[in-house]
Amino acid sequence: MNDNDPALARRYGAFLMVGAVIAGLLYTVALMRRSYAALAVPVTAGVGVVLTLAMVLGRLLLTTPDEPRDF
Repeated sequence: MNDNDPALARRYGAFLMVGAVIAGLLYTVALMRRSYAALAVPVTAGVGVVLTLAMVLGRLLLTTPDEPRDF
């Protein structure tokens, strides 16, 4: 497997998506344990944006089509 292999990009994409989901779940559980609304609302919005970007990047890497092979 070389550095330009599409399977490598898909693997990184899958890992990134799984990591974003796990981080989101852990953050949600931690947020539900205490109620700090003044801090939690803007931080939650920021974390949501970052996790959404991670999911979009992961999906992009996961679904990148293979380049056609030259014969």
